[in-house]
Amino acid sequence: MWLLLGTAITSSFFDSLNPSAIAQQMLLQAMVKNKRHIWFFILGIGLANWTMVLAVYYGVATWISRLLSKVTEAYPWYVYGAALGSGFLCLVVGIRLIFKTKQGGYHDGDNDDRDEGDDGKVSIASSPARLSPLSLFAMGGVFCAVELTSAFPYFGFLAMLTSYDPPFPFVLIFLFIYSFMYVLPLILLYFGYNKLRGTTAIQRLEHILGKVSSYIVPVVIILIGAFLIYYGVSSLL
Repeated sequence: MWLLLGTAITSSFFDSLNPSAIAQQMLLQAMVKNKRHIWFFILGIGLANWTMVLAVYYGVATWISRLLSKVTEAYPWYVYGAALGSGFLCLVVGIRLIFKTKQGGYHDGDNDDRDEGDDGKVSIASSPARLSPLSLFAMGGVFCAVELTSAFPYFGFLAMLTSYDPPFPFVLIFLFIYSFMYVLPLILLYFGYNKLRGTTAIQRLEHILGKVSSYIVPVVIILIGAFLIYYGVSSLL
């Protein structure tokens, strides 16, 4: 069991060194108005990681995959048609959001809040985004699901856990340890970011990320739409 515990900590540590997750949290932490809401993003990642590893370990994920394959084989036109329709809808929504963002930038470009400090320097205060806790939680879960396919330490630990075949309570404990270690860098990033908040570097970073973040959601929606259209067209041909 001690070897299994050491493997859980070591593999989860290497799995947690995820530059994309850290970059995404930095972006969201610069965007949201209430910085404490980032905890919902971290909770979404941790809970999704713990739930999915349980599903993979006990074969639930395989059962769901087989069920989806059977539905696709039985009703191919409905499935691929739904993919095409959803893809075009995502493209329209994404393009519309980009146009709205550009129009908003034109109108707000001359109306940035400029505050003059005691030293005479002028700082630009960009209005933070309004992301609800539920949205942040869902984003964390989706991001974790996408990253799961490239988590090689994750599957290596699962293989070792399967070979030991521990009782169910120990499975829950080991998977909780793995999931906690997976989100530990994000927790440390949260506290470090808040400690440096208010410094010139963080203010500049928030200003830059605030402008970039306006285009991230529309671009992601467009990419999802393009993928769904490609999937539907290639499957029908």
